Amino acid sequence: MGELIKRELTVSLDTKTNKAIEMFEDYGCLQEIVVLDDDKPVGLLMKNKIFSRLGTRYGYSIFIDRSVKLIMDKNPLIVDANTPIEEVSTQAMSRDIDNIYDCIIVTKDDKYLGVVSIKNLLDKFSKLKIEHAKNLNPLTNLPGNIMIEREVTERILKNKIFSVLYIDLDNFKAYNDYYGYKKGDQVISYTAELLKEVVIHVGDEGDFVGHIGGDDFVIVTIPEKDALISQSIIDIFDLEIKKFFNEEDRQQGYIMTKDRQGNICKTPLVSISIAIVSNKDREINSHLKVSDIAAEVKKRVKKMDGSNYQRELRRN
Repeated sequence: MGELIKRELTVSLDTKTNKAIEMFEDYGCLQEIVVLDDDKPVGLLMKNKIFSRLGTRYGYSIFIDRSVKLIMDKNPLIVDANTPIEEVSTQAMSRDIDNIYDCIIVTKDDKYLGVVSIKNLLDKFSKLKIEHAKNLNPLTNLPGNIMIEREVTERILKNKIFSVLYIDLDNFKAYNDYYGYKKGDQVISYTAELLKEVVIHVGDEGDFVGHIGGDDFVIVTIPEKDALISQSIIDIFDLEIKKFFNEEDRQQGYIMTKDRQGNICKTPLVSISIAIVSNKDREINSHLKVSDIAAEVKKRVKKMDGSNYQRELRRN
């Protein structure tokens, strides 16, 4: 939220209300004042609300010469600077109708950093949603390459330990040629849903699922979860993929296709291969390095029969 934060004027708890009124009048564009106890925000004065309360029959005489703590909002929305914009937007729009347009107070290490207006927050959120939609795969609605790169890069920059699972389907081109693109798209859509479901049930809270394109997918997780996620995907996929074949092909365990030389050959049913790359035991300083390592691992795992997963074995 960095670029949205604006450092507004503040007052202490013992400041008189008349002083806050002078500040609002001296700075015509000022719409809010944050009340601090040392450097910690404890309240919020919104101009429209304060003037409204002072304009009541006894409001002026009750509050004008007394501390702002009597008239301030004691429960404003306060968020940490690292809170995702999506989460802040949800919290902001869940407030009571009387507070829904109040600014959001932002802190860092519990100390006042600034405020964000609800207008700027929602404008930014809308732009992010548009950008997000542009980068979704049209078939699976999963994040595409730009967002995959961003996810991996962000974890690297934050020095997080992670595992990237590169997932692709074996014999998918043959299946596509044999059964047609419509059935092929159904297999791709099913695979995307399977990955999401497995991550929800056995993955980590912050896991990411992306679609590189075609029959290639990515999951970003933590090393403690990579083997469990991989094996869960394989177990379910091998059981469910059979429903995308007709009875005869299921029974015989292969389809008859042509190889690149035009020769008729037996092609096994579609299986799934997973290459795991992690920075747990080695340094990885870019998303390109992750891709390079994954390409090597994928070559090995693709040579194995059926569905398998394998991790990169080299260490620093």
